[in-house]
Amino acid sequence: MDYRLQPTLVTIKNSSLTKAIAELPIQLRNKLYIMCFRKFWREFIPITAKIPSWYSSARQQEKELFDARQQNIHFLHLPCNTLPGNKRYIVGCQCSSCTKDHSKDEHNLSFRENPYYFTDTIPWTITKWNNRYDHICSETEYGYECISHYPIFDPEYDISDPLQVKIHKNEVSFS
Repeated sequence: MDYRLQPTLVTIKNSSLTKAIAELPIQLRNKLYIMCFRKFWREFIPITAKIPSWYSSARQQEKELFDARQQNIHFLHLPCNTLPGNKRYIVGCQCSSCTKDHSKDEHNLSFRENPYYFTDTIPWTITKWNNRYDHICSETEYGYECISHYPIFDPEYDISDPLQVKIHKNEVSFS
């Protein structure tokens, strides 16, 4: 369908309305033509201006990735990547299946003994999702400069005491 021709603009030849408009003076017909097109363009929304059908799911996926970074959940344990039955424990992951895993202490002990335990147990990939930080760099007059390190996934999250435990251990008193 040609989007320039809307059903409201198509006229039927030999109709009484078409004959009545043809009998009007030229100036009046021009004014009527301009008024009709102005009304049409007020109501018309081009396809390129409409929100794409995939936009809501893309926003949901972005939010899920952001929440995974904030809660230290590994990329493999997101609902879009792994079925719940296929999830295995990943060192440092804070998803519901990893926090309930009983072999957590064994894996953490193995990670303390071997710092490469995390990279040995996770499938290798060229993407950033197994890295600890995402380096955000900008181009300057002297070359590229990394301005921040946005955390992606910290495998040592379980090993060291979480911030809440550290706060409750060391009570702060004011005098």
